[in-house]
Amino acid sequence: MAGTGEQREDRGWLWAIGGPRTALIAAAVSAVLVATWWLCAHRGAPCPLQWVGVVLGWLVLAVALRMCVRVRRPGVWIVAVLLAAVMAMMRVLGGRFDNELHPPYRHTGVSPWWEFVVDWVIAIAVTCVLLDRLARPRPVRSRPLGQWRKLAWWCVAAAVMLLAWSPYLAAYWPGIVVRDSWSSIRIGTGMQPLNNHHPILFSLFVGLCMKTAVMAVSGGFTGGTAVFSLIQAVLFAAGLAIAVVWLRYRGGRWFAVLALLWLALDPSVAMWSITMQKDSLFSLVVTLVTVLLAEAGLRGWSWLLRPWPLIGFLAGLVALSFTRNNGTYIAAFLVGMISLFLLPRLLRPLRRGWRWWALPISAAVVMVAILGVQGPGYRRAGVEPSDFVEAAGLPLQQLAWANRYGTLTPDQQRTLSNLMPLEWMRQDYNPSLSDNIKFDPRGFDNTWLNHHQSEFIRTWAGAFAANRTGYGLSWYALAGRYLDPGSVFLRVDPGTTRGSGSIIIHQRDRLAAATGGRVDADDLLAAARYAATNPVTGISYRMPLVIWAAILAMCSALLARRPRGALAFLPLVGVVLTLLIAAPITDFRYVGAGHVGLPVLLLALWAGAHGCRRDGSVPDPESVSDPELMPDPELVSGREAPSGPGEPTHAGASR
Repeated sequence: MAGTGEQREDRGWLWAIGGPRTALIAAAVSAVLVATWWLCAHRGAPCPLQWVGVVLGWLVLAVALRMCVRVRRPGVWIVAVLLAAVMAMMRVLGGRFDNELHPPYRHTGVSPWWEFVVDWVIAIAVTCVLLDRLARPRPVRSRPLGQWRKLAWWCVAAAVMLLAWSPYLAAYWPGIVVRDSWSSIRIGTGMQPLNNHHPILFSLFVGLCMKTAVMAVSGGFTGGTAVFSLIQAVLFAAGLAIAVVWLRYRGGRWFAVLALLWLALDPSVAMWSITMQKDSLFSLVVTLVTVLLAEAGLRGWSWLLRPWPLIGFLAGLVALSFTRNNGTYIAAFLVGMISLFLLPRLLRPLRRGWRWWALPISAAVVMVAILGVQGPGYRRAGVEPSDFVEAAGLPLQQLAWANRYGTLTPDQQRTLSNLMPLEWMRQDYNPSLSDNIKFDPRGFDNTWLNHHQSEFIRTWAGAFAANRTGYGLSWYALAGRYLDPGSVFLRVDPGTTRGSGSIIIHQRDRLAAATGGRVDADDLLAAARYAATNPVTGISYRMPLVIWAAILAMCSALLARRPRGALAFLPLVGVVLTLLIAAPITDFRYVGAGHVGLPVLLLALWAGAHGCRRDGSVPDPESVSDPELMPDPELVSGREAPSGPGEPTHAGASR
């Protein structure tokens, strides 16, 4: 038998996937699927570069087909079929949606159902293999770092990032001001009544920076923008340095160094650090919450109940809720999912079992407090709520499609005309953006919509049956592209120099002045766009791929009955779920947290889902080389982990 094993090893990778006959069958099926996929989705033969992609796809699919037939877990197949159907549906819509056409739907001469079936079969094979493999635990480092070493890594990481980002601040001095910045400045400085169109605390923070500049150096709006950019850059570097320290602890020295170089040299991260928009700090908060939950996934549930990790988690809920308006829903999603994962412990009559209730109860108290502040608290403070159109941008866009290309009854037209003349709405209609209608300078009646919300919703629901295709394409254009594996949406925003009323910000390219014109802001912008579109570095900007990786890793951990392995991916999944419901546009910055926190997500993907053995037994701590990876004994035994002298304890309790 030993000789047979050696012969199989010598025969190479064909035997590794089941022998030459099975490999040839898989290769033939893969060739048919890839060829059919190309004929359904494209016209003409591939160009030389496309041939490379087609051949690579054929080889990968052939291996996936052979591997997926070995999967014997029905749950994996069921989930793979469902997720693959979503992928295929999004890919078909993505292949047929064309913003330049009227209506924006491209007819290829092939039934979309044929294209869907081919995409579905391909996606099933790949998804099944990934679901089966991702949750398998792989070794990660657990040797503790000394306090001084942690501090040294944190200081060096923050300093390196600030130094690498400084050319961008010099080039775009006093900072990058985008369209949303103007309203935050007006609200923060009292030029406009307090409202929650943008997170109110962010607007107040912007206003504080402006007032600080006026009092300290009489710098006006230009000085205030510089103060904001400096403070945000320091916060950004300090927060991401915490992630680097965790990567040093769990991934090792070289992984942490590579992650630090990527965060320091990535142009988009550098530009975000000095951009006056809510999404920068929100992405930082999501990344830090991901680090906390990833560590909980490795340490075990008991670690998350310790005082400092629990306080950190609760603080993360507060930060999520007040750094973006959909953050409250993301925080509620995290609380709900973690409470669901803990349900077996909450219902099991364990000795001292009451301690498991500490997390859901404290999180519920925090969420009630958040809702109290954002509801009655804001009203008492005179904060005006956002207009209803901010939450109804997607239904408005779908009705606008029906108004231009579809069918509306006279009553539905009459209701819609209360917002603005229907001819204006047709002129403003953009398949990928609802802002043209919402912010039409000729007038959009927000007052009527705020007072007739139920009538608007009834009209939207009533028009669905006659405009199903338009509703589906409108949803895809604004929200569904986040789940389209082939979709690319980039946004490298250098800001705008346009003033806003009395607000004047003087921008100056100090980098060009310092280098004698050899390097200027245009060069940095070109580098940022090249990094985002380059076939190699551009992969990190393909956010649908990152999102699907997180979804598959989460589902894989749940299928393996190791829910704590899904914790690290919950924040990004929560962000996407809220966007699928009410995204005003498909924008890179809305899911930029997946780009900023990519090193953390990659390490969580590598680690897999650690837990008990397949037979349900708990390894003896004496025989485990890495005690940090010990499972929680209570998950299996149904009783408390022993804590007396000389008795084995949970990994998280060993420190």
